[in-house]
Amino acid sequence: MKGKLLLVALLAAFVVPLTFGTGSALAAGHEEPTTFSISAYHYVKGDEIGLTREAPVFVQVIKDGQTLAYLPMQYMQRMEAELPAGVYSFNFLDQGSFTNLFSCGPYMIEGGDDIRLQAHEQGAGRIPTCYVK
Repeated sequence: MKGKLLLVALLAAFVVPLTFGTGSALAAGHEEPTTFSISAYHYVKGDEIGLTREAPVFVQVIKDGQTLAYLPMQYMQRMEAELPAGVYSFNFLDQGSFTNLFSCGPYMIEGGDDIRLQAHEQGAGRIPTCYVK
């Protein structure tokens, strides 16, 4: 009997604060995420878009109409980043001339999202497309 009372007392010591005290403290301290994770994949063969097979490009990252960065990428390369939530577009520019080869977006991306951006060629003479998951 003494063992059962001790077990009930221990359970009460943990369950009551979790149910009434700590839960509300966690809810009060909870903040919505302000960033998202992105993995970008470059699967466009350069010879499909008038470049060398490695397709060296700069990916112009545009958030809410403002350029954040120019990221150098090549065919079959992957990049990962954490970015602030917002409306994003991505321009794929020839590294030599900065000519816009193709664009992706705009996409509204929320904080806490986990995004996968893939650029794929569609065959010779066709504009590559992007997939966002």
